[in-house]
Amino acid sequence: MLLAVAGPACGRVSTGDAGGNVVSGEPGDEVCVPSDEEGSAPAPTFPGAGFSGAGDPITSALDPLSCGSGSRFTPVEETVEVDCYYSNNDQTTPMAFVERIVEIAASEELVHVRLTLNPAFVDNTYGETAIGWGGDEQAEPAPGPGPGGGPAPKPKGHKGHTFKDLVGSDKAQFQMTDATGELVLDFFVDYISEDGSQPSGYGSLGVVGGEGKMLLGDAGAVVAATTSIDRDLNACGYGEYIVDSPATDESYTANTETPNWDYRVVYDVWVSASTFGAAGFGDATISYVHASPSKYPSDTLVVTEGPCPSTCEDEDPPAGEGGSDPGEEPGEDEVCQESGEECAGNTDCCWDGDVCFNGVCQPFDIPR
Repeated sequence: MLLAVAGPACGRVSTGDAGGNVVSGEPGDEVCVPSDEEGSAPAPTFPGAGFSGAGDPITSALDPLSCGSGSRFTPVEETVEVDCYYSNNDQTTPMAFVERIVEIAASEELVHVRLTLNPAFVDNTYGETAIGWGGDEQAEPAPGPGPGGGPAPKPKGHKGHTFKDLVGSDKAQFQMTDATGELVLDFFVDYISEDGSQPSGYGSLGVVGGEGKMLLGDAGAVVAATTSIDRDLNACGYGEYIVDSPATDESYTANTETPNWDYRVVYDVWVSASTFGAAGFGDATISYVHASPSKYPSDTLVVTEGPCPSTCEDEDPPAGEGGSDPGEEPGEDEVCQESGEECAGNTDCCWDGDVCFNGVCQPFDIPR
């Protein structure tokens, strides 16, 4: 039976701004995010997770029924995977990332999948307190090629964002395969809809109501589904915020009256591992990100999967062609480049949180 629930999201408590800048670590203690031996990095941390535990990585396996406390689930070691997704106009700055892990709940094995959208595309701010949705100001073009080789498009700068914009229109599509690559499940998850059974009167209806729908497979395979706005309004007890979201700033600083509010748009689903039969679970992917409206010129962006960019904000270089394993200093022939210096690729070592873009080490800034 489907259970639309409220619980924690993902990532780490972080700072940043409405442009979606990625900053990892605790506020005031932003340090290097190490990559592994192959040079791939963990998921970026989009700003605005609050302090409930919604900012914890998926490996924390927090209780989906809570605002961030407790842990009924046990993660299975070495099953976590993370991929970033990029728009066709910019293959260096992720528009979303997908995490998945196998968890044990009581005696049942579940596949937990989480989608986190870049707040530069959409966020949980609305009404008089909306951030980055204002009308006439337009951001500079993204630092990458757009259609036809020209500059990437500017965000359209909607004239405001309302709670009703989120209700009954936003959704995310997940496609899940078994280990042979066969598509087993294809479904939409509802973001938020009217739901009289919830304290706030609103909640995610998972895959069986609102914008939720099964395209392939049995709805009973989806044991639980929830979203960040569902948790905000219900599990965290902020049900009165259905006109204006809790006030914040460009950095999505937590409001002292609502410290657990998650300003990010996050979808979580738990699927019974038995659904994938003898082959076992293979992968969970998305092909686009959608919000109606979004902050971008298009409400739907086609995205492609890729490794998450390495970010290093101290003197410990990431692994890769120009670096070494996490925690090690560069060798004699492994020189980290300063900002503005040449580099060969994203896995090269750049100091001070820079990434390699267009052959130059430069700050990692996600455009609006």
